[in-house]
Amino acid sequence: MAEFVARRGRIVVAIVAGAVLLGGAIATVIALNSDNGSGTSPPADVGTSQPPPVTPKPTQTSRPTDFLTGGAVSRNEVIAAKVENVAAARPQVGLRAADIVFVEEVEGGQTRLVAIYHSTFPKRLGPVRSARSTDVQLLPLFGKPGLVYSGANSDVQSKIDRSSIVPIQRSTRDNSRVAPHNVFVDLDRIADSVTAGKASAIGWTFADDDPRWDTAEKVSDPKTRIGNDTFSFDYSGDAYVVKWRGRAYTDGDSGKRATTDNVVVMAVHNHSDGNRDVLGSASVMSDTVGKGKIMIYRSGRKLSGTWARKSSSADLTFTDSSGKDIPLDPGRTWVLLKG
Repeated sequence: MAEFVARRGRIVVAIVAGAVLLGGAIATVIALNSDNGSGTSPPADVGTSQPPPVTPKPTQTSRPTDFLTGGAVSRNEVIAAKVENVAAARPQVGLRAADIVFVEEVEGGQTRLVAIYHSTFPKRLGPVRSARSTDVQLLPLFGKPGLVYSGANSDVQSKIDRSSIVPIQRSTRDNSRVAPHNVFVDLDRIADSVTAGKASAIGWTFADDDPRWDTAEKVSDPKTRIGNDTFSFDYSGDAYVVKWRGRAYTDGDSGKRATTDNVVVMAVHNHSDGNRDVLGSASVMSDTVGKGKIMIYRSGRKLSGTWARKSSSADLTFTDSSGKDIPLDPGRTWVLLKG
């Protein structure tokens, strides 16, 4: 019994002592949190546990992409070539290596191609033919590009000389072909021997994915008519096979087909530039300065919008109805100027 009383006494003492200590701590906290009429708040670290400051993570920047392809950046210059596009010129050589191909109408309802090379330069390219007024307005889009061609009338040549284009006239012949459809060039050697401008921004955007394309209308085989020629593009699951009058462009040396990742159809204004060919047919000028409707095809789908360009040295933009850029698929692009 005595032992129990003693133990209970020790417990009471401990409780009392703890209460005294707790009361002292509470009094201290109350004192610290009282402004005592001074209007001064206690230091922020007293009686609190502040989390350490968060260091913002560095912004992740996307890898640089090429202005003309949206792929790996090429430091090469930009060289265009005027490629013939009639039955007697087939099969063309070196066309499939072009990063961009413009299809333009010329006199008599015929078409010619303006092939833009930047990533690679084929050692053999042709047949090369003469320049037109449309080229002079179009090509300054690329800054100071070279232009390989086999001549021009005096009016067009004068326009070229006054433009930012670097003229590269050639007349080397492949005697296994019939003239005048036999001017062929080594573009790789030309690129080493002339000074043309490097690639710069032209107003195009590229993206692997974009929500607008996910819900865009499915069109696997777009077709369009330029002059008297019909161009079709058959989607094979990874790219479009390019066809002229139902026949694929097949390289005359390698036998490989020309393909593209994007097809852009630009509605343009066609008119005579005042020149005529040897048969008296009016030369066609396709305006690429101004604005108009576009249809863009990629990955088996189609989006519509507007193209715009303020001057021959300005960007060429493709936007949707909301004014947002329509991104192209990284890779090659064919642009058809439909008047």
